[in-house]
Amino acid sequence: MAPAPIPAPAPVQAAPDFPKVAGAREIEEIPFRGIRRKTAEAMVRSKFTAPHFSLIEEVDCTEMIAARAKAKAAGERYGIKVTFMPYIMKATAVALQTYPQLNSELDEEAGVILRKKFVNLGIAVDTLNGLMVPVVHDVHLKGILQLSAELADVASRAREGKLAPDDFKDSTFTISNAGAIGGVLATPIINFPEVAILGVHTMRKLPRCEGEEIVARDVMNLSVSIDHRVVDGSDGARFLVRMRELLEDPSQMLL
Repeated sequence: MAPAPIPAPAPVQAAPDFPKVAGAREIEEIPFRGIRRKTAEAMVRSKFTAPHFSLIEEVDCTEMIAARAKAKAAGERYGIKVTFMPYIMKATAVALQTYPQLNSELDEEAGVILRKKFVNLGIAVDTLNGLMVPVVHDVHLKGILQLSAELADVASRAREGKLAPDDFKDSTFTISNAGAIGGVLATPIINFPEVAILGVHTMRKLPRCEGEEIVARDVMNLSVSIDHRVVDGSDGARFLVRMRELLEDPSQMLL
């Protein structure tokens, strides 16, 4: 039997005569001044003054989630909303007191490193007027409920444009938390003249090994950028390991 004939390919049709379309070429001019310009100047100064070095650590958030659930119920009795951020702030304060080189400032003119024994945390807040970094003072002396109340206060006033000059003073270390927006990893620019900054990133449920079992765990990344003139990479790594230990077992923050 003769093989069946191979069908001829369908003829290629010419492309349709598409109309030429040009959208509006609108450009909006936004004045480069105020908070945006000040922030830009500070970022440029930091990036070109401090040699940045970054490290990353993964944190299993299971125990922090459980601790926050209990604290959330306690906070509701006082009208205080408890988020994960106060736990990160408290862990940061404890870790900085263990590794105070990250809680320092370099005075180049005097030729001294100012190592600070108190912890005032700058908290980056996303607002309609740009990024603002109000300060929560003496975090090392405060508990989770008090930190929750103070954080809610400064964040609310930042978004309403009601911060006072004193709200920006005397930070010793900064936390940049974009995790609520998204992104699994970033290496923030140091808030000069500080010598380190912590990046907090999105928490996601991911498969992880627990012994021989693969289980679902709530995981997030922390990153720290350090000024390598003042802080060694080993100190930055130890700081992040201590952060992981504290957040994976928040009861350690009470010791």
